[in-house]
Parts: sequence; structure tokens; C-alpha cells
Amino acid sequence: MSRRKLKLTNETESSPIITSDREIFNDITINDFFELHKKFMEFKALEGLAPRSLQDHKTHFNYLKNYLETEHRITPVRCLDIDLLRGYIHYMVYEKQYKPCTINIRLRNLKTFLKWLHNENYIDIDFSTKLKLVKEPKDTIRPLSDTDVKKMLKAPNKKAYSGYRDFCLMLLMLDCGIRITEAINLEVEDIDLKVGLVNIKAENAKTRMFRQVPISNKTCKFLKELINISKENNCSYVFQSSFGGKITRNQIVHNFEDYGKSSGVEQRCTPHVFRHVFATNFIKAGGDIFVLQKILGHSTLAMCRKYIQLDNSDIIKKHSETKLLDKYIR
Repeated sequence: MSRRKLKLTNETESSPIITSDREIFNDITINDFFELHKKFMEFKALEGLAPRSLQDHKTHFNYLKNYLETEHRITPVRCLDIDLLRGYIHYMVYEKQYKPCTINIRLRNLKTFLKWLHNENYIDIDFSTKLKLVKEPKDTIRPLSDTDVKKMLKAPNKKAYSGYRDFCLMLLMLDCGIRITEAINLEVEDIDLKVGLVNIKAENAKTRMFRQVPISNKTCKFLKELINISKENNCSYVFQSSFGGKITRNQIVHNFEDYGKSSGVEQRCTPHVFRHVFATNFIKAGGDIFVLQKILGHSTLAMCRKYIQLDNSDIIKKHSETKLLDKYIR
């Protein structure tokens, strides 16, 4: 890709027009497209994007790259165009038959990259506006029932460190809805057992914003044992692996799925589902949605709403409690 110096395009007495130091290309090759993604990743890292989000960008772009190189066998010198990108969507929807939520996660990452290419003047067409997300059913993640939650809490072997650790993680997520990546990065100094507060550092939060979440005395009681173990082993992390050191997210996800299978829970059991359970229970108990938004660390109420799943019995109960007609008819 060529670059040129800034120069004046009008040498008359009127105000000069200054051109950009980067040419706006009508076309970029597939090879250029791949190389520019590396610059995009550097840009996002400088923005302070969370490591997990950076990895997601890389992972989802590799899916597209594999499609273009392997499935579609596109030559590196071919120019990028909207038909190629729409073909990728068609491939995911009709050939691979991925779930809408999976497709949209990949598309959102792709649209962010395409938007950046346009904003940085690498392309003169904003392809991100021409790619539409696929329709997906609303409220697709259902929280576990109370019965299933109790089964999950009984599943870990609490006599072993790993089982007790996972049990405490379940309690913590049920109590405050903390994200699993935020939980496994908690250090001893982040938890105030006397006050009942968990401090989530900005560098560990998905939104890169510091926040505090309250926890109950019951949760504090169980966490105290874990914290004591961490101190005895000179480990700063609250949730350790069985051999010491911070536990990985993938290991916890794997353990939760195993607990679900062994306890006979038909629904898929993941740490993220426990976050949904917390949100739904909080609202059912009369919690304020703005407080819930603050606890969950969401930037919008729309995102917060996705975590709240009320069935018909909950709706009927809440409606009957309002007694809206009592002021008109006695």
C-alpha cells in the first residue's frame, strides 16, 4: 500500500485544501485485508480492550480467514468486495447451519473491523453498514430452575479443594452475577469480608471500568476458607487450580458442564447461565433494574434486559400484586 506526504492542492489565495497522508483505496486485496487486521488488533490493544475481547476478535477473524482460504479458495490478490462477505454469511447460515447467536457474534466482530477500515481511510466504502445481523430468537438463554440450581450445588465434591472452589464460584455468581473471567481474576485483596464487597478491577472487567458488587454473609463465610488457603500457599488469587496458581476459564466451564451432566440437569450448564439466574432472581425478589445494571456492569438497560427471564407465572404474580383496579372499583 502506497503512502504520500501531505500537500497543498490549491496554490491560489483562497484557503488551501489539504489531502490526507493516506490514500483512500477503492479496492484492497484479500492479502491486504489480512495484513490490516494485524494493525487493527494493535489499535484495539492500545485502546485498552480486555485480553478476552482481543482474543475473540482474533478467533472470529480466523474463522473468516479459513473460509476465504480453505472453503472458498480465494486468491490473495483478489480484491475484497461485499459479495465475498455476504457469501460468508450464506455459508454460515445455510451450509454450516450455525446458531443465529453464533453467527451474530462473528458478524459483530467483523463489522467492527470493517468500520475501522473505513474510519482509517483504508477503504472508501463502509462495508459494515451493508452487512446485516441475522434474526435470532429473543430470550434464548433460559436460567436454571431452582431445582436444577440445587442439583448443581450438590454436584461438586466439597471435601476436595477443586470441588469446594467450584461450589464457592457457584455461590458467588448466584449472589452477585459476577462474570467468570472477573471471578477467576479476583485476588485476596479484592474481597472485603467485613463489609461484604467485591472489588472488580478495571483491567479485569469486560467494560474496563472498576465496580464494586455486594455479597451476602453466607457467601463471605464460604469464601473465607478459600482466602485462608490462598494465604497459606502465598497465592494472591482466591480461586486456584488444584496445583496452585490461577485457575483457567476453560477449566471452570468444563467442570460446570460435567456437574450438569452428572446431576441430571438437561439444560446446558455454564458459568454464564448462573449470571442469568442471578439477574432473574434479583428482579423476582423486587430488585431495582437500575441497581441490577450497576451490579452486572452493563452499559445499557437493553443489555441488562437480556439477562432477565420471567415465565408466565412470574408475570401473573407480579400483575396481581399491583392491584391496578383497586382505586377504581372496590
